[in-house]
Amino acid sequence: MSEVKKIEHPSVKYLRKEHANFEIVGRPALVLNHMQRGLAGEGMFIPNWGPHAADGIKACGMVDNCRKLVDAFHEAGLPVIFCNAIPKPLPYMPSYGDLPKEQNAAFPDAKMWNPVTNEFTRKGCEVMPEMGYDEKRDYIVYNWHVHPFTCSGLDQLLRVLGCNTVVFCGFAQNSVVYTSCLVAQDYWLNPIVPVDASYVCVQTQKEGWHENIDEVVTEAVIRVMLQDVARATTTDALIEKVKNFQDPGEPDHTTYYYGASEKVVQH
Repeated sequence: MSEVKKIEHPSVKYLRKEHANFEIVGRPALVLNHMQRGLAGEGMFIPNWGPHAADGIKACGMVDNCRKLVDAFHEAGLPVIFCNAIPKPLPYMPSYGDLPKEQNAAFPDAKMWNPVTNEFTRKGCEVMPEMGYDEKRDYIVYNWHVHPFTCSGLDQLLRVLGCNTVVFCGFAQNSVVYTSCLVAQDYWLNPIVPVDASYVCVQTQKEGWHENIDEVVTEAVIRVMLQDVARATTTDALIEKVKNFQDPGEPDHTTYYYGASEKVVQH
């Protein structure tokens, strides 16, 4: 494989000048979307789109920035949640859209591609080793198809952890990361996106694709779409705020979650 030339992250130049002028409210959790072997890693879940995506992911440095965020949240004692996709959890996919067609290319048979029983799906659902996933301290949930809140339990986990602010990063910025923020607003959560820890990727097979289309979509996502529903900033700016954040800690679960402590209050 040829060496990929590093570039300045294309999303950063479209941030607002005052992007770093904010404070973290509530308790934040870091949610890494689809930083798994089958998507942002080795790309076996996106066999046609994968090579173009892999080049962009490597060139922009988003994997390194995701890892920096993981390390910063670990050091601050704040929750780190990996949300990995099960692309084809049901025997059939929706009829319309390019994404279901791509999933059928990876999962051609009409069956349940369960990550517990199917080795191919299980490998693709593993966290990328570059992320430093720690099973003793990190959380991992699995969403169906596209969106991190779909059939994953992510909203319940955030509530249990007492987190009402969510830092979304991962793959890809124009789809999963953006829509994460859109839905998070409807859950009355506070979304933050360090834009250099994700990446806009338009698949080369799309009709009308051209060399600059990633740039066109990036400008639209950062200047307009993301700003409507999230605080968009940089990894470094966010890490500085995490370093100075005073963690209020998890809520006291002892009165309302069975098994949270040896003392269980009966109601």
